[in-house]
Amino acid sequence: MQDFLLGTSGYDYPEWKGVFYPPDLKRRDFLSFYSTVFNALELNFSFYGMPMPHQMRSFYERSEGRLSFSVKANRALTHEAGRDWKETAREFQQAVKELLEKDALCAVLFQFPEHFHYTRENRLYLADLLAEFNGFPCVVEFRHREWVRESVFAGLEERGAGLVFCDMPRLGNLPVETSHTLPFVGNTAYIRLHGRNAGAWYCKEDAFGARVASSGERNGSARYRYDYSDDELREFVPVIQSAIGAGKRTAVFFNNHPDGSGARNAKRLGEMVGKI
Repeated sequence: MQDFLLGTSGYDYPEWKGVFYPPDLKRRDFLSFYSTVFNALELNFSFYGMPMPHQMRSFYERSEGRLSFSVKANRALTHEAGRDWKETAREFQQAVKELLEKDALCAVLFQFPEHFHYTRENRLYLADLLAEFNGFPCVVEFRHREWVRESVFAGLEERGAGLVFCDMPRLGNLPVETSHTLPFVGNTAYIRLHGRNAGAWYCKEDAFGARVASSGERNGSARYRYDYSDDELREFVPVIQSAIGAGKRTAVFFNNHPDGSGARNAKRLGEMVGKI
């Protein structure tokens, strides 16, 4: 596996045609094309529904083994954990096991919600969860600033798990630390760029159940509608170089997918780092 992994959060976006994908490219060929540009892909569909082994095998085969995959843990492990969470964990592990065996699994991403507070109960659950995934490359994303503390970093390091740095708006209880101030934890320096669209970050649901941004846009993905400038992207170049220099496998994923911004920004950052 390469020392610098670069890609986007998801790839199957028809609106990327003419922006990233050639206008005449068939949707079934998106992944194959994607894998000729980037070397990593973050899969998020697994958060909403339990992934299946044949799906993971298909991703690997259709990308001709050129991609390293980060697979987001199912919501039943991070947002809606119940008494049977260990059964869910085993089912999830079975799904991604083949990627692990093929050295194509760069991470299992545990993204916890903002309401996941730094409590004794949650700390014990996180410790048990990481123990259950022993042997898998795990990274943890916190959305509440209470978790940004040395004891948490040490606990993740002890368990061989990485800390996800998220670039996102400075709002509410979201962590305000930047990639320049957070430490490299674990074997992987993992960066997710969500965009800085503060006005659309906290969405509400309308009468039809659709999420509405403060701008009035009926689309829950509005929070990720953001296009990084070259100056903003340059902020990450020394961070990436430092992480690679420290011997960390460095993975960067752009989650600002609306309008194809994530793909454009990822390509531009790759050029800046000299990896594309």
